[in-house]
Amino acid sequence: MKTRELITRLASDVAPVERNAVPRLLTRALLHGLAGSAVLLVALYGVRSDMPELILTTMFWVRLAFPLAIIAAAMKLAEALGRPGALLGLAWLAVALPVASMLLAAGSILLATPPGYRLELMLGTTWRTTTANVVLLSLPSLAVMTRAMKQLAPTHLALAGAGAGLLAGGQGLLVYSLYCSEMAVPFWGVWYMLAIVITTALGSAIAPHCLRW
Repeated sequence: MKTRELITRLASDVAPVERNAVPRLLTRALLHGLAGSAVLLVALYGVRSDMPELILTTMFWVRLAFPLAIIAAAMKLAEALGRPGALLGLAWLAVALPVASMLLAAGSILLATPPGYRLELMLGTTWRTTTANVVLLSLPSLAVMTRAMKQLAPTHLALAGAGAGLLAGGQGLLVYSLYCSEMAVPFWGVWYMLAIVITTALGSAIAPHCLRW
């Protein structure tokens, strides 16, 4: 078959793309990932018995604000990375804002805390397991987000994988926040942030193999 004939045949099968097809695809993947992470959380750790009391506290909702902001920003970033030639500047800035806000808040609290108590705030009681738990709960989301990105047209595979990993990390953190007992912002700024970095790096690492056209 000649090149001209191949191009003609491919062009004859072109169909109009639905409006907002990319956001809708990523939103479906987001919901499936959240469902998978939630099922994994319940299967591994169960449901907190004090949840009715916990949701009445201010810090519970403050803690949820960080992963929700990460997810919102990462969705925009993933949409841009799934399109060839899309501008990424504002998308990266949107991601940087919640991260910078978390680090600034954690640093401010540590500076206002007597030196003898700073390490206690950063370690809490679950520092050995928190990061691993968040990464584990992010894996269902990472799988479905990587599959969704493969259906798009990413040209920078490592960056696209990083975007999928960032979004998966935010989803895993959101689900884990429903179970975690730690309420100190410096703890979040260390171990939650470390989990986000790991899932982002993991997504970037597997992308060249999973997203290759």
